[in-house]
Amino acid sequence: MYEQSPIRFLILPLLLLASLVSGCSLLQPRPEDLQLPLMPPTDYPFEGQVTQVVSKVDDESSSLLASWSVQDGIMTLVGLTATGQELLRARYDGIELTETVSPLLPSQVNARVILAQIQMAYWPLESINKRLNGSPWQLMAVSDGRRLVYHSRLVLDITPETITADEHGGFWHTLLISIPVADQQIRITTLDMDRK
Repeated sequence: MYEQSPIRFLILPLLLLASLVSGCSLLQPRPEDLQLPLMPPTDYPFEGQVTQVVSKVDDESSSLLASWSVQDGIMTLVGLTATGQELLRARYDGIELTETVSPLLPSQVNARVILAQIQMAYWPLESINKRLNGSPWQLMAVSDGRRLVYHSRLVLDITPETITADEHGGFWHTLLISIPVADQQIRITTLDMDRK
């Protein structure tokens, strides 16, 4: 049993975590030069928790429950197996990212990549591009979602499948994240959202 923090947790399939990170690392000749940008948790307009199911599009059997949170200017991420075993824990306060990764996970699993993908999908576009101004990164709004590019090269293609409206406005209930160079897609479906 794990202790639930008020900050959102993310639970991703073991193989999915590895494939996401390895897919992103194929984008550049020197992987150490390309780090997906992180946004301050304070740029997210709400506090609360989102519980989601994350799965590979071509392998729905690899899906697991996922959850992430932002509270008091801190974003927290926890990855668990289906039986509740903790595989990954990360905490980001806008300056320092700390993470603990289980030896059961492949060494290429990187919490930064997972946090960045969440932020590119759900943080306000205007605040992201304000932070990215002057860098080789750009997040573009397109008719079918968002695209993150690095020196004009597509890194992530984020496409909503369904949008849920609440008192705070629209939220992408189900979305696809495509990693073109890895020829991979994941689907994220929101099961529960508690925003304040």
